[in-house]
Amino acid sequence: TSNGDVFEKTHDELDFEFLGNIRGKEWRVQTNVYGNGSTSRGREERYLLWFDPSKEFHQYSILWTTKTI
Repeated sequence: TSNGDVFEKTHDELDFEFLGNIRGKEWRVQTNVYGNGSTSRGREERYLLWFDPSKEFHQYSILWTTKTI
């Protein structure tokens, strides 16, 4: 989710993205967190998945507390 179109100079973003799969390779998920209009103040991570997310329905969530996301 991004608010860059409304708050151009104070862009915040929280993403959870499945990256394209190459046949025979493991699936990957990428997460992004950016705040206060700067991508240098954020964090991007990629993780290999141990399952095929396209095989069945999955429900995902983000744990968001006062100290961490």
